[in-house]
This record gives sequence, C-alpha cells and structure tokens, in this order.
Amino acid sequence: YICICKKITESQLKDCYTKNSCDYDASQRKLGFSLKCGKCKPSVENYLKSLILKKYSSIDNASH
Repeated sequence: YICICKKITESQLKDCYTKNSCDYDASQRKLGFSLKCGKCKPSVENYLKSLILKKYSSIDNASH
C-alpha cells in the first residue's frame, strides 16, 4: 500500500490521478490519502512525480 491508513495501492492512486486530469487535490479528496496521519504524503508525492516524468518523457520520445 502507498497509504496504509486508507489501504490505497499504487494502482488505485495512478488510476484516480489520471482520471482526475492529474490533479493532486481532486485525487486526495476522492481517495483520502495523507489525510489521517500524513506519513504517506512523501511517498505519494514522489510516486505522482514519477508518473508525470514518465508521461512527459513518453511525449518527448514520441515527438522525435
């Protein structure tokens, strides 16, 4: 789990994040991550940053 308190997996986070136009706050409201103890916040932020980097690197590679 990426958020133990809410039992949220990376897959659930990725699905929600991409369905919400990559909006952190909308995804947080929907899933409820990092609202209870906050320990997952750094992991969630790093994971979402990696998704954004992958998205932009695939766009960049497709344009070359």
